[in-house]
Amino acid sequence: MSDRPAIGLLVNERIDKAQLASVLNGIEEEQVPVELEQSSELNPLKLAHTAAQKSRLGIGIGIALEYIVITTEKLPEQSPYLAAMLNRSAASDRAAGADAARLVKRMPLIDLTTLSTAD
Repeated sequence: MSDRPAIGLLVNERIDKAQLASVLNGIEEEQVPVELEQSSELNPLKLAHTAAQKSRLGIGIGIALEYIVITTEKLPEQSPYLAAMLNRSAASDRAAGADAARLVKRMPLIDLTTLSTAD
């Protein structure tokens, strides 16, 4: 990851770009930069923690298996800020991406539990 202020996004190499589209759209809608890197790591908690540690904004997203995990550099690896199922719906993935950006902007988060599983 570079030195520019951006949310860190570490993604397991088995996740394809189509699975990330809604998450990235949610971040983009909030107008916060994001830097994406791939990794062979399968633990989304570890990916999110590492991404947060590398990010100048202190916010990291880890995506692996069927999970998206969002955390901050100050939280312990095993206690992320938010964890959700990936690809439950495009709306929930977009909201998860937006929530990571909203952490940066210190705005209220979107309640992922209220979103439908069908788009």
